[in-house]
Amino acid sequence: MEDLRVVKGTYIKSKQKTNKMMLHLFIALLPIIAFTFYKNGIQPYLVGDATTFGLFYPLIFIGVGVLTTTIIESLYLFIVKKERGKAFFRAVLNSYCFFPGLFMSLILPINTPLWIVVFGGFFASIVGKLIFGGFGNNIFNPALIGRLAIMASFAATIASNGGYLNPTELDAVTTATPLTNASMLSDIGTYSTLVEPYGSLWNFFIGTIPGALGETSALLCLIAFIYLTITKTIKWKIPAVYVTTVFFLTYMIGSYNDLGIWYPLFQIMSGGLLFGAVFMATDPVTSPVTPIAQILYGLFLGILTVFFRYMTSLPEGVLTSILIMNMFVFILDRIGSKARFKLSSAILPFIIAWALILGGGFYISNSFANINIETDPNYNIISKETNGNKTTYIATQKGYSSNIKGKIIISDGKIISYEILDQNDSFFAKVEENDYTDKFINTTNLDNIDTITGATVSSTAVKKLAINTLLDYNSGSDDIEGDGDLEEPVSDFNIISKNVEGNITTYVATQKGFQSLIKCQVVLTDGVVTSYEVLEQGDSYFTIVANANYVDTLINNQNNLQELDTVSGATYSSKALKQLLINVLEDYRGETNEE
Repeated sequence: MEDLRVVKGTYIKSKQKTNKMMLHLFIALLPIIAFTFYKNGIQPYLVGDATTFGLFYPLIFIGVGVLTTTIIESLYLFIVKKERGKAFFRAVLNSYCFFPGLFMSLILPINTPLWIVVFGGFFASIVGKLIFGGFGNNIFNPALIGRLAIMASFAATIASNGGYLNPTELDAVTTATPLTNASMLSDIGTYSTLVEPYGSLWNFFIGTIPGALGETSALLCLIAFIYLTITKTIKWKIPAVYVTTVFFLTYMIGSYNDLGIWYPLFQIMSGGLLFGAVFMATDPVTSPVTPIAQILYGLFLGILTVFFRYMTSLPEGVLTSILIMNMFVFILDRIGSKARFKLSSAILPFIIAWALILGGGFYISNSFANINIETDPNYNIISKETNGNKTTYIATQKGYSSNIKGKIIISDGKIISYEILDQNDSFFAKVEENDYTDKFINTTNLDNIDTITGATVSSTAVKKLAINTLLDYNSGSDDIEGDGDLEEPVSDFNIISKNVEGNITTYVATQKGFQSLIKCQVVLTDGVVTSYEVLEQGDSYFTIVANANYVDTLINNQNNLQELDTVSGATYSSKALKQLLINVLEDYRGETNEE
């Protein structure tokens, strides 16, 4: 029998140790923590919106999350694993038990009660990590498990406390996070409806927008990505492919609907996409290790995130996408291992990914095409009846978890009565407490009415119901059948003044728009319109008309106005501008013929 010989095989020893990687990770988080402290603590304190406790609350908030997961895991090591003495402290240090609480705190709304943070820390540690055997054995990202448990159990409580809005934002912002705002639109949105409520894309880049504590600053997430890539702490392919996939898909969707490059940038810098891509998706324990698997992982993360944002009621999608893909890491690594020696092994999943990107992108693009507020699919008229100068509507609008049924009475273009007949929304109590429907009575510009923090979706539905009803009233009130006769309508077009100086004729006239009379000045030189200026207007959607440069379009097409399209999303306002110009030209030509 031959003697067995044991020899050491060749191997490459990495200088990158776990404790060094975790140190780099913590360093990358420090600027984000500092910005969180400034945005949610220092800034509100300086303007008088926060007390001394409120000043330090963001740090206290993060500290509670860190302390919770540290204590729970320490108890687990002491009681279950029976670690004692130096071995206990070594085990605590090597488990990196404070990271789940730190990450979880940074992806939660600022108004999450501290006892709920403790609850989430328990789930993050026990369910997300320890139940699988502790550090290095967990399948799912522990911080995401903690956040999922919190939002599934206490979303209503958090929303009633103010949700994602810090003390200053509670007074200054009329909607919640940008993605929540986007999910409440009946169309794909425009720059004025998606970005302008929060400033500009610069605000998204810096991070001065509503959102979870650590997720709002795209700039700091990019700096963290560069630092962690240079120090070889994270697998850079995952966030790079993830973000690129989302950019490509949303660029397809935006381009199909005539939106600019700002649209995919808005999608990337909104919500927790960048933070999730850099810190959550690259978790060394729950992400793939082979290069091909990492690329596939990033591709499918991007696909799922976009699909969740557009095709479900989940406005974010990052958390759900990462947790779902965590389950498939072992399959992707198996594919990646085979692809090292036989690249064709990875062809099928790549084909599936690109089929989903192209097919899904086209389907979503087409689904949102040509949808605007006038054809809101979430609005339905049950009945309408006219008696004298009053028109009574019974209509419904989709709310948070039910259809909100309302009775609206309109007289002379204004709402004189608004009553909610039926609803089953979880957060509707806050709408009633604020007497929200009273704000719409005798109001000319409904678009300026703020929604209610803590019941954003429900109050937005109440607002949309009023706006959609007025849209129907203004577009077809002459066709409504009812008892009694309508009063003599006010003329839609009226010439206020007309001044002729040589070959130049200047008109100042009004035309009935959506919610107001639009007052304009039109200058004609030898019968050709050389200037068209809007002097006054009070229509809710007029910014869409302005952004489309519709006045210039009318001037450039003044000889073919009848066939000129109106502006999608502001049909009545743009139609009024077109009709005013038609009426002015008819008056001018009529006067000329008489002379």
